Amino acid sequence: MDETLAGVGAGLGAGPGAAPLRAALESASAGRTSAVRASIDWEAVHEKLARRSAELEATFAGRGPWADAVLARRADELAETPLLHDAESGGTPMLVAHGAETLYGLELRHLGQIVPMPRLARVPGAPPAMLGVIAVAGRVMRLYDLDRLCGGLGALPAADGGALEPGYAVVLRTGAGRPAALRLREVDRVADIVLPRAAAPAEAGPLVRTITADRMAILDMAALLDFVKS
Repeated sequence: MDETLAGVGAGLGAGPGAAPLRAALESASAGRTSAVRASIDWEAVHEKLARRSAELEATFAGRGPWADAVLARRADELAETPLLHDAESGGTPMLVAHGAETLYGLELRHLGQIVPMPRLARVPGAPPAMLGVIAVAGRVMRLYDLDRLCGGLGALPAADGGALEPGYAVVLRTGAGRPAALRLREVDRVADIVLPRAAAPAEAGPLVRTITADRMAILDMAALLDFVKS
């Protein structure tokens, strides 16, 4: 058996057919390699790698669609997660905005978009605080006048039922509840507000949580959201 195997090995390695067989195998292997190389568009590969590298550099620099998506997701996470405020934070992030006569503070994590006052469609039989419905980013939502919600006179619609007097619509984060927005005359700034410990007096109404030394009415956002979602 050993002699037979040895003979076969010798025949493959040194017989008259060995050289043509090796040449055929090598030729077939070389042909497959050339075909694979020919099927790859190396210029397209290099362009794709360069493009991905540029996108990564833009992302790390805070630019481009990937960075925008990361920042948007981070903003949503911050908005959905209650923030812990201590002496180092300086207070609670608030939107500071004006009504007709009142300065308001609205906790920022409960707010979505802020847009210039869009056109308004009145709703017959709506309560006085509800001015009508508006459309923001393709979503139809009820618009409430914050002054009226808090017992003030508030804004008046135009005679033709179109746009209100100049102002802003602040979209609330209502989660799975009915979408809603607040009408405010002017948006001032975003600031960290240190909240007083004392509660607002009863005459301030159920939607005002406390009042700061500079006469800013800090809204009770939980009570406000419960109202507009009902």
